[in-house]
Amino acid sequence: MADNHGYSLLDKNSDSLFPLPAGHRQGLTAVTVLASISFASSNFVLLYLTLKLLRWHIERRTTARRATATAPTPVDLSLGLAERHFVGQDASRRGLPDREKAHPNQFLVLVFNLFLADVHQSAAFLLNGVWIGQRNGIDVHTRTCFAQGWLVSTGDLASSCFITAIAFHTYLGVVRNYKPPQWALNLTVVGLWVFDYLLAILGPVMTNNGREYGGFYVRAAAWCWMNVKYDTYRLVLHYLFIFISLAMTSIVYTLIFLHLRNRSQSLRAHANTSLTDSETGTTNGAGSGSMDPKTALRAHSSTAAIEVHSGGHHNAFLLYPVIYVVCTAPLAVGRIVSMAGVNVPVSYFCVAGALISSNGWLDVLLWGVTRRRLLFGSDIDAEDTGLGTFTFMRTPPDRKYGNMVWVEGAAGQKQDTEPAREEEGRVFNRSRAAADRGSSGWKRLGLDGRFTGRRLARRQASTASEESLRGKMVGAPNDMIIQMDMVTSVVVEPNVGRRKQRHGESLKNNVGSYQESNGSDMNIPSMFMTDSEKEETRQPV
Repeated sequence: MADNHGYSLLDKNSDSLFPLPAGHRQGLTAVTVLASISFASSNFVLLYLTLKLLRWHIERRTTARRATATAPTPVDLSLGLAERHFVGQDASRRGLPDREKAHPNQFLVLVFNLFLADVHQSAAFLLNGVWIGQRNGIDVHTRTCFAQGWLVSTGDLASSCFITAIAFHTYLGVVRNYKPPQWALNLTVVGLWVFDYLLAILGPVMTNNGREYGGFYVRAAAWCWMNVKYDTYRLVLHYLFIFISLAMTSIVYTLIFLHLRNRSQSLRAHANTSLTDSETGTTNGAGSGSMDPKTALRAHSSTAAIEVHSGGHHNAFLLYPVIYVVCTAPLAVGRIVSMAGVNVPVSYFCVAGALISSNGWLDVLLWGVTRRRLLFGSDIDAEDTGLGTFTFMRTPPDRKYGNMVWVEGAAGQKQDTEPAREEEGRVFNRSRAAADRGSSGWKRLGLDGRFTGRRLARRQASTASEESLRGKMVGAPNDMIIQMDMVTSVVVEPNVGRRKQRHGESLKNNVGSYQESNGSDMNIPSMFMTDSEKEETRQPV
């Protein structure tokens, strides 16, 4: 038998349901509420990223246009040589250097598509509001039912594909320290969307929209999806790739976790060995049981750096697969069990639907918190996609909030003697005192210095600070800037002996010239006399 639309009659469990039972209404209400939260949050972040990327493209093109308009005339560097003398890249780079084409951050591209997939998924479960609101039932042969089934197929699979793609991209950046080329990333994104839409279209096309069994997208327990008669299509076109994605995502993030833990243990052991060797060497060499302060500081800073960058909260990497598996696996397992002939209650599907419809707002929360630098920062074209982009990796496990940054310079070649350390301490104290007084910029030597009677020394301490926080630093994100004040202490000490010698020679020349022009028996003016000579002339004869 067939209905008025030319479709075979549906089974009772797949046909329209009027009126909506109380259990269906309560369960679908929870699913709709969570789906609306995911839909709103995903669309908000997606709109924010879209405007952000559009503004970046416009600014980049405007800057490139201005640079082209004001670019100087290219200089011919060929020097009259023939073309055969240039090989490789030199043949095409004899003029101005080519400007490297900028691209958005690769993680930003992947997470943008993930939120787009979450919009598909949340929109599918948001349509349950039509069943509990307008119709008070699930009407199978409507456009709403077909749209819901198609969005469930595309949204679930696309979300899984891009979560797996982010996992592999994270593995390459963190473990392999490798950044894929931009063309490979773009090809992957386009390929995943084509693959997702192709599988969603194959089912209706190959079955003539399920005409043999009453329709392809019909009621499946609590909402519209593939007809239960097409179990093979359910498995091959959908759940096979869902389970592959679940397994691969869990494996990849587990490998990242194990890699960071092993590296943390090896680096910490190396740091402890270096620290022990430093203590032993200092004790044997100096004959004292105390470690050199510089060595202790260097060892402590190395240990702290290892804690922050390698042994930090790398356990949080397991949070990504856990959330994904918890939200996605229950519905997939329920469908597979029902395909095996087990009667799964509607309440289970409603709980599983509530979990999978939460993917959207959980993705916004998870990625917005753990990688907010790339998601909400201003550095769209940042090249870094490694450990430094994870917020939880910047705080060591012994502290809950805040970050500590250790800046260590190279060791000098001068001898570390006691007078040298005392002089370093005096210079540092003078410089720090000047910095505390708020002095900034370079000052002319001698303006604020103290002068002795013979002006033997001029000392001036000043600070110079780059105004790095007044504007955006090129190549550095706003939350990763380290403001460093350069404290400079300038000490000018003229050579007293050389100065006396030069003063005496100049005095003799001036006195000789004066006596030749005015007579040898003339009194020497006081302007050519030293202080001691002036005192002698004042003494009574």
